[in-house]
Amino acid sequence: MKVADIRRELVAANRILGHEGILDAFGHVSVRHPDHPGHFLLCRARSPENVEVPDVLEFDAAGNLVAATARSPTSSGSSTPESTRPGPT
Repeated sequence: MKVADIRRELVAANRILGHEGILDAFGHVSVRHPDHPGHFLLCRARSPENVEVPDVLEFDAAGNLVAATARSPTSSGSSTPESTRPGPT
């Protein structure tokens, strides 16, 4: 599956789960990057019903934004929220 297809499916998952009341503003859906197993795709902090394809960002395993983008991970412009960072192992 191509990354563009996965991005569209991630958007659909956010919208469906948001519409069904399963996912709210504090939850998230993510998926591993098909070409870079140490990376994952995650929508920036936004209401799940309003997520669009450009809101899907790529992060490394430490939660760092991988590619520069015009959209920041959060509406405040800060880096990845602590709640999405992997915990200690």
